[in-house]
Amino acid sequence: MDRAPPPKGVLAQGRRGSSNGSMDSRAPVERSYLVRGAAPREVYDVVVDFDAYPKLFPELTSVRVLERTPARLRVEFRASVVLSVRYVLDVRCDADALTVDWTYVEGEIVVDSTGGWRFHADPAGTKVDYRAAMTVKAPLPGFIVRRATDALVSASLPGMFASIDREVARRKQGRQPV
Repeated sequence: MDRAPPPKGVLAQGRRGSSNGSMDSRAPVERSYLVRGAAPREVYDVVVDFDAYPKLFPELTSVRVLERTPARLRVEFRASVVLSVRYVLDVRCDADALTVDWTYVEGEIVVDSTGGWRFHADPAGTKVDYRAAMTVKAPLPGFIVRRATDALVSASLPGMFASIDREVARRKQGRQPV
């Protein structure tokens, strides 16, 4: 599978923790999901609508595009999951290839993140491939940070995909984005 965020970058896992809460990166989380009855571009448009993220994803308290260039967006994410976190990602959105990739720029608590999205036509709709890796350094014992990030991944991914599903359906019905 191609490298694929995120932008729900809060979704990540860590491997070994030290007593100061520093985490080594674990293998990236990879998931596929089928958005039924939607074209790949419709799903892509929801994923790259960063202004809608705080309404779509409850753990994100704010998302702000800091800079736009032809090659990338620099986006600041603020989230509240166990602790309040802030991180900035460089996001590359390719509307022709229907891909989104991100790399870490800076942050507090989150000290690294990479990932991406891929959108493929499927007879039933759109197959979405998601990949994310994140390294967290928190002022907590490593085992607590591991539990929190592991719980976040298992709890957040289904909710993230369900939110995207609902928003695609809402937009297809001609309603205003959230």
